[in-house]
Amino acid sequence: MGAPAAPSRPAAGEKEPKIEDQEPINEKKDKVMLEKGRFVWPVEGTVKTRFGIQPNKTYHNWIKIACPAGTRVMAAARGTVIFSANLKDFGETIIIRHDHDFATVYTHLKKRYVRADQAIKKSQAIATVGRLDETGDAYFNFEIRLKGKARNPLFYLP
Repeated sequence: MGAPAAPSRPAAGEKEPKIEDQEPINEKKDKVMLEKGRFVWPVEGTVKTRFGIQPNKTYHNWIKIACPAGTRVMAAARGTVIFSANLKDFGETIIIRHDHDFATVYTHLKKRYVRADQAIKKSQAIATVGRLDETGDAYFNFEIRLKGKARNPLFYLP
């Protein structure tokens, strides 16, 4: 084994290959964002289903949090409610827009306390938990979105 061959130059009369201008790599854009503490937990409970691909090969944009029925769900950060209504397949749903293009989504709630266009404080009660899953546990689903794209909430919660 000798030294690697030197790159060859084009023969006389041949043109140098043209290298297309490429967009520079944006390392910040391509890194997974870990911003622990940007948001607070909306309830004290147990994460029953994690974000992403599940054992049955389905994909969840949310985490499923179990806690006692009647538990108050708190806003994970201050913001403005942009949706508060019943949503087909997701039940009682609240979406809050936050600074820096973030939004939080709360689905499968029992009762909503807030309405669209309402300003919300961090940790303000916005709903209650009450929907039961297949094991009889009360739960709701929680999402964090950045620029409309689902992100793993565990990367942003303390």
